[in-house]
Amino acid sequence: MSWGRSCKLPASSCTLKLQAERIKRQSVVPSLANTGWLLGQLLFAALIISLYLSFFMLKADLNSKPIPVIGSLRGIAASMVCFDHFISTVGYIENEKIKSAFALGRTGVFIFFVISGIVIPLSMIRGGYTIGNWGNFMLKRVARLEPPYLASIILALCYFKIRMIIAGSSAVHLPVFPSSKDVALHIGYLVPFAGAKWIQPPYWTLCIEFQYYIALSLLLPLALNGNSKSRYCFYFIFLAIPFILPHDAFFPLYAPLFLIGILYAFSIMNIIESKEYLNVTALCIVVSFITLPFVDTIAAGLLTLLIVQYLPGLTNKVLKFLGNISYSIYLIHKITGSALINILSHRFRAGYQKPIVIMTGYLFTIACSYVFYRIIEKNSQKLSSRIKYKKHDPSLSVDGKMDQVV
Repeated sequence: MSWGRSCKLPASSCTLKLQAERIKRQSVVPSLANTGWLLGQLLFAALIISLYLSFFMLKADLNSKPIPVIGSLRGIAASMVCFDHFISTVGYIENEKIKSAFALGRTGVFIFFVISGIVIPLSMIRGGYTIGNWGNFMLKRVARLEPPYLASIILALCYFKIRMIIAGSSAVHLPVFPSSKDVALHIGYLVPFAGAKWIQPPYWTLCIEFQYYIALSLLLPLALNGNSKSRYCFYFIFLAIPFILPHDAFFPLYAPLFLIGILYAFSIMNIIESKEYLNVTALCIVVSFITLPFVDTIAAGLLTLLIVQYLPGLTNKVLKFLGNISYSIYLIHKITGSALINILSHRFRAGYQKPIVIMTGYLFTIACSYVFYRIIEKNSQKLSSRIKYKKHDPSLSVDGKMDQVV
């Protein structure tokens, strides 16, 4: 048996030597993995300690102020999700370290969940929400979310059809065009209930958000009636349901992440004391640690809170711009940036060309998202802002715009 010029020993000795080297290399992998795990745990512990200290040493007065950093975090989270999907383009980026690093972009989704946990209750509390406003609240959410969502579905279907026409006979290798049933189930986010398939993978989080809106709109009055027992019942529901329905396609599994944001909103509005905030947040962390598969998911949530707490005014023109179009970015990046990267990846294979291709895809996504925002999303914002609660003070807003969606 020949092993090439590097092996001048007899075959049996060479085999043993190679096996020994392989075992040695393999033994390093667990060591590196353990080191990474340890660093992750230390970071996680540091975030928890920092969170606790922040409320004892430096509690920002945000109960009646805009929070510009929320918009910045939206833009960053949307970009994180983009790069996660762009880097995972099949067969293009081969370096496992790079792929693993950008895979952390998936936590952008959970940053959105925590932001939604902060923003939506703040909007409801500042707007004087009561159960009598349930219809108006849901109408505002539908007016704000559905037009861009439905428009992105139409664009996605057009993209799939054009791709099949261009591919011609080789279209057999492409994913099957969505059935009429699958498309219809996207209305009302019924896809997971019927075991159907999402037209675009990012839509699953919109389903989670919509379920959260329904749950929060029905349960929030329970937490705001001034009775501590009712408030703890509210907490118990959010902490218990992940164990009742631990399915990743439904809101209950992620309820503790949303509750982390809700608790923060309660705290800065002086609805609860710091002690209650910290104790229930600790329970959220414990439940999330048990029910969610990734520690970095929880760490992302805690880091989001710390940034909002310590850097509420953090923004600039670029981050504000990205925050404004973040929903559009999230909706269409798969049929714009990912599509362009897929096309270019067949031609530009050199190592130095790949980062250029990825950035080109990202910039193309931003350009398309801005056009989408101006034509579709901005109009849905205006439509939603016209729908008022019975008691509403438009001067009190989360980030300068009461109806800016997460």
